[in-house]
Amino acid sequence: MDRTEASPQEAFADAVQAGANHLESVDFDMLNKPELRAQARSAAVRTARAKAELHADAAGVQLGPVIHIDDVDPESIGAGRYRGHSDPGTVSEADLAPGAVVVSAAVVLGFSISHS
Repeated sequence: MDRTEASPQEAFADAVQAGANHLESVDFDMLNKPELRAQARSAAVRTARAKAELHADAAGVQLGPVIHIDDVDPESIGAGRYRGHSDPGTVSEADLAPGAVVVSAAVVLGFSISHS
């Protein structure tokens, strides 16, 4: 069996058979993460623009073109990649059960503005 298709349980069983007796941590990830991250980035830009338009309207100004884009890596600011089933700070067998791998994106957009 290709190891990319092995279930976590199969991978752990293989590791124990090979002599492993201590597990430090487990990370779950996705093979198509770059494509999902691109979709998340596009959505983040649309959301940032919508918020900026709302703020500009409330302030009585016109939103101009984008003058600054800062791509924020959500994994570097602590956004979790895997949502387990136990409470934060605890360890449970349920943490190795299927859950959800979170693929997110964040962006900071700077716009020019003009007064109407």
